[in-house]
Amino acid sequence: MAKIRHNNLLDTVDSVLSMSRKKGIIHLHAEDESLDGRSLILNGSKVLHFGTCGYLGLEHHPEVKRAAIDAIERFGTQFPMSRTYISNPLYRELETMIQEMYQAQVVISKNCTLSHLTTIPSLIRQTDLVILDHQVHASVQEAVKKMLTQGVTVEMIRHNNLEMLEDRIKKQRSNFDRIWYMADGVYSMYGDFAPIKEMIALAEKYEQLHLYVDDAHGMSWAGKHGTGYVMSQMDNKLYRKMVLTANLGKAFGACGGLSLFPNEEWYNKVNNFGGPLTFSVQIEPATLGAALASARIHRSNRIYAYQEELQKKIAYFNALLKKTNLPLVHESQSPIFFIGTGTMDMGNHLVQELLQDGLYVNLATFPAVPAKNIGIRITISLNNTYDDIEVLVDKLCLHFGKALTATNQTLEKIRKAFKMTPPSEPALSPLPAAQNPLKLLCFNTIADLDPATWNEHLGNRGIFDWEGLRFLEETFANNEEEENNWAFRYYVVEDPEGKIVLMTFAVIALQKDDMFSEVSISKVLEKERELNPYYLTSVGLTMGTLFTEGNHLFLDRKSPHWKKALKTLIGGFYKDQEKENAANILLRDLDAGDKEMEDFMLEQDFVKIDLPESGVVEHLNWTTEEEYRKTLSRKSREQFAAKVKRNEHLFDVEVKQQLGTDELEYAIQLFANVKKNNYGINNFLYPDKLFYLMNENSSWEFVVLYLKDDPAATRMPVSVCFCHINNDNIYSPALIGMNYAYLKEYGVYRQTLYQVIRRANALTCKKVNFGISASIEKKKLGATLYPKVGYYQAKDNYTMEMLQATIALDKE
Repeated sequence: MAKIRHNNLLDTVDSVLSMSRKKGIIHLHAEDESLDGRSLILNGSKVLHFGTCGYLGLEHHPEVKRAAIDAIERFGTQFPMSRTYISNPLYRELETMIQEMYQAQVVISKNCTLSHLTTIPSLIRQTDLVILDHQVHASVQEAVKKMLTQGVTVEMIRHNNLEMLEDRIKKQRSNFDRIWYMADGVYSMYGDFAPIKEMIALAEKYEQLHLYVDDAHGMSWAGKHGTGYVMSQMDNKLYRKMVLTANLGKAFGACGGLSLFPNEEWYNKVNNFGGPLTFSVQIEPATLGAALASARIHRSNRIYAYQEELQKKIAYFNALLKKTNLPLVHESQSPIFFIGTGTMDMGNHLVQELLQDGLYVNLATFPAVPAKNIGIRITISLNNTYDDIEVLVDKLCLHFGKALTATNQTLEKIRKAFKMTPPSEPALSPLPAAQNPLKLLCFNTIADLDPATWNEHLGNRGIFDWEGLRFLEETFANNEEEENNWAFRYYVVEDPEGKIVLMTFAVIALQKDDMFSEVSISKVLEKERELNPYYLTSVGLTMGTLFTEGNHLFLDRKSPHWKKALKTLIGGFYKDQEKENAANILLRDLDAGDKEMEDFMLEQDFVKIDLPESGVVEHLNWTTEEEYRKTLSRKSREQFAAKVKRNEHLFDVEVKQQLGTDELEYAIQLFANVKKNNYGINNFLYPDKLFYLMNENSSWEFVVLYLKDDPAATRMPVSVCFCHINNDNIYSPALIGMNYAYLKEYGVYRQTLYQVIRRANALTCKKVNFGISASIEKKKLGATLYPKVGYYQAKDNYTMEMLQATIALDKE
């Protein structure tokens, strides 16, 4: 089968950020002539600044600024040499100070990203396993991804889930020399902490386990001499099996990345030849001067006064938030706070309103947080006054309530999205959500819907007419295999006059998390599933079914209510998702290139994914083969003559309404052959019951190809196509089974496609729905390819990120 297109995550991220940029809340430029850390001028207006990572305000400290100026006067604006040869005179003094602070060997890079790119490849070997916390900073993940080409195995676990980590250690420790767990000390979005003490206890239990921790957001405001949150959890002594990275930027007030090592061996490996460290230019003298001044402050008792004052402001903000019912995702002593909004629509709206009312906060969106867990990220610094914090809380409450109303969001939905418990007492209740004028009707079986109404809106598109769905409900029920029992849902949205604006259906079923992943990933996971059949599988709510293809959504785009109707449908999806504990929602097979729909779905926090193109043969009014050839391009006509027509005489072709018992069982085996050889769409094998019911259903028929050379008495098919004819005379070759021994020599696949087209034409069908995969082959025989997209939302982004990171390369 031909390869399918796979989603480019960068395209999705670009779409998400482009929307926020258009709304004027990212990619802004400060317009101040000078900065003090407390406020900014944005779009001509002065706003209070609650988005800085300079938690202690040291970037504005007079001593730090004077030291930077002095360094320029003494050493110039740069020292343009590789550190392999000569280092700026200030480096040795800074390294000495940092080593004294941490009591550990240190390598200083220009920034934290370069620290990871320098350190990780220098220490990790092909015989090591890397396990990532799924919320570890993107700069760590990017450095790890570069190790994949070297054959390093990478896995991912859920955030702070040490039980899952220990399970992977037990399973993998016999396969690897060392296992590295990589995490953040303080996570940059929610402000929560890694369980450092528990991680060390696990490393003591398993000698193979080593720790790589990025404490970029924990530095300065915590720990002895401001060495950070992680050091504060280790009694200020670096653990023997931990590499710690920290940041001379952010709260430290300068710039640069620190890699700290518990032994000389690791230090020497990185320092002697550390990739980017070796080839890139050095930290500028001004920055080194600033870092030295900040280090002197850190080594004095003044740092503890700064830490104490910041903790007072953090505690004050926490106390004020407790008097509200704002959905604070994580309460801690870190200066990072996250208020959930649930949807990007509300997140954008809230940040816009706050900005216009004199407050700047960060929008936290995908992929930094899961698509369903959008929110605003607020940081508290020493530059913020207590009065500023009071203003922040008052305006948060005001605009949060207005944003709920404007975006039809509710506190209940937000708290559920973040798995938060309701507040003990309602306080500062936001305004109620606007009344929805539309009516959502939900059904569990197609039998509860009128056949004529269903077929009028959706029944003319393919297999999912009223009778077809009744057939599928019977097929995917009462089966032995868990994955072949589907719960069907039908949704109808009516406008205030009772007119249908939207109609669709979905199934809730177990599915493989790598269904649309790269073939290389699925092949690795299928090896794991030989022992654990349900490894990396989850229940999903999918529009349409895992069997049908085509546009499963009727939506009256001419109706003024169409967007509200979609929101109403999504609300129905959420309820069923919660009821059935579904891990994700997928709206599939919508038309690509629909920018209005794409923008709308992004605001509802659905991530766009590219789906395989759908092939449709629409020219079926020919009476001769020559007329058929004229529907093909010149190149396709040549291909047809050389690879299809030339072999046609080798086959006997029969169209059967039923197959004999032996032939049906053989046809099922042929389909299993195709499934085994095609990971393009990686789903579960359908039950045998499906094929037996097809054999008894008048809407199905079988296009069967035999080789003429086979003896008639013993011959068996070389291919069988399982074809459906719906109420509107649409022909759908839903499945195909083939004998791969004859595939290439006889051109079995192409021949089967051609014979299916001939059969549909003989029946005077309107069109042939060839569906997805093998697009090039179908196009050569006259199919028009229609690009399709889906819109995906998971409860968290663990599964999506895991599948991108888990390229456990096949080393055979």
